[in-house]
Amino acid sequence: MLWWFHLSALGGLNVTSLLAVGVTAWLVAARCWRLALAWCLVFASAMLVAAASQMAFIGWGIGIRALSFTGFSGHAARAGAVFPVALFLLVERQPRPMRAAAVAVGGLLAAAVALARVRVGAHAPSEALSGCMLGLGAAALFLARARAARDCSPKPLLLGLLAATILLPRADPAYSHQWLTAAALALSGRDRVYLRNDWQPAQGPYVPPCAPDRVRFAVLCT
Repeated sequence: MLWWFHLSALGGLNVTSLLAVGVTAWLVAARCWRLALAWCLVFASAMLVAAASQMAFIGWGIGIRALSFTGFSGHAARAGAVFPVALFLLVERQPRPMRAAAVAVGGLLAAAVALARVRVGAHAPSEALSGCMLGLGAAALFLARARAARDCSPKPLLLGLLAATILLPRADPAYSHQWLTAAALALSGRDRVYLRNDWQPAQGPYVPPCAPDRVRFAVLCT
């Protein structure tokens, strides 16, 4: 079971956001301006869709009950978007078969993260699979453009980032999900979140999972 948590953590913000920023930084440093902009747009769009889908359930109960779908898995979406792109850029100068293999390895790693999210009980299969497909779709859009671009190979930076993120502590930034919850409650005008168990609002007002002296704005932990 420990390995499932390890795989699940690879889709966390402390891993995927670092790699996403690293891709952007190197593309900018290599003066691949349009490619950097394309990456930012496709990655941000995928993350916005994933976040919006989760907020829709938290604040309004919007989902697909028959599939236990309450929103795209953010971990799976980030993994699907980041890993194929990062590995592709690492071998950009290599022959086409090697580039294809790198993308395939990235896709398999993203699929492993999605499966891990199910095994650790964080998501239903529909949420993990759809999140992974969302991320892979974003990666595919970027890679379609990257193949036609000039050399922007970021080997030195990305190689270090890939090694570092595998060795980093396995924890997301504290209470990152609280921001989605806070935004959903503010936009919906409710004080109760929807629960996946019975697809109904909680019986009582939402209480952040932290000590009272760490609560801010009634819904956020700091």
